[in-house]
Amino acid sequence: MFGMSNRKYAFDVWSECRVRETKTLNETEELKSKKLAKTIVALLLITIILGVLLWNAPFIFSTFQKIIGLQPSSTYTHEELVEYALSLINSDRTQHGVQNVSLSSVNSAQQHADNMLTYQFFSHWDMNGYKPYMRYTLAGGKGSVAENVAWQFSTGTFDLKEAIRNLEWQMMYNDSKWDWGHRENILNPFHNKVSIGIAYDKHNLYLVQDFENDYIEWSAMNVAENGEVTMSGTFQKRELSAEWISIFYDSMPLNLTSEQLKTPDYSGSYTQGTFVGMAVPPGYKSPEGITITAQKWDQIGRTFQIRFNLSPAFNSYDEGVYTLYLQPDPDVTEDSLTSYSFWYDG
Repeated sequence: MFGMSNRKYAFDVWSECRVRETKTLNETEELKSKKLAKTIVALLLITIILGVLLWNAPFIFSTFQKIIGLQPSSTYTHEELVEYALSLINSDRTQHGVQNVSLSSVNSAQQHADNMLTYQFFSHWDMNGYKPYMRYTLAGGKGSVAENVAWQFSTGTFDLKEAIRNLEWQMMYNDSKWDWGHRENILNPFHNKVSIGIAYDKHNLYLVQDFENDYIEWSAMNVAENGEVTMSGTFQKRELSAEWISIFYDSMPLNLTSEQLKTPDYSGSYTQGTFVGMAVPPGYKSPEGITITAQKWDQIGRTFQIRFNLSPAFNSYDEGVYTLYLQPDPDVTEDSLTSYSFWYDG
């Protein structure tokens, strides 16, 4: 009897343990199932979120670029790029206590930027052999012009605004190679306008800044075939005056190839040409070169009238391009008020 009772007790204990073990295994399996279900749900949610992000990635990236002032290059209009370039110029001028410049209506800068992109060169000269002041005159400019040109090349894609910003920075803060000439041009306090040219493709961006001194409301600005020059107008500033006219000469420009424009003769800065002499009021004389005495040189208040003949210059230098620089009182500014070019072919 005792042995049977022990066996029955042992069997009952074993049975109870089996039940508990089975229950524990079931609970473990149930927990695993719940964890697996949660993991699957989490993975599905992550997959859905990633899918939504990937689907909207272009929009998200575009929004981010707009927040920091950039956007995909393909969406910029030309007007937006020009306004952005102008804002960078004026930001630099403001930081250095210089008045803002306004956008010029003369399109000389855009013409040159387009020309460089089309023919793949980088120079102040163009395919016609023209210098900046020649292009400016042909484009209708009657003030004085000083040009900056900049170029960025990239083997990959690039943002246009970022490229423009980089070129502006290079001209302002990394210009020692050019004796800081680009920086001085940007910060010249006498400049009051700028013509901006921007041309680009997948790998190149060309930026041209034609800074202007445009301070005269012109009544007449003519050079006749016989060399008779007539200038008359009104200065926009009371302190300005007509003191003398410097005359410079360039030989007749010749067509250039893109390869020629890459040579050292055309890859650096440009000059005004050869100094010829001055046109001056009666009783004055040029300290160098020839003196052309004006037949008329009057200024009443801010209004002036000047008339003289370039024949003595033609007789000395013959065919070529003659550029006239009207100079104000040097105590006011050493900058010229005009850079007007005239082609003389004999």
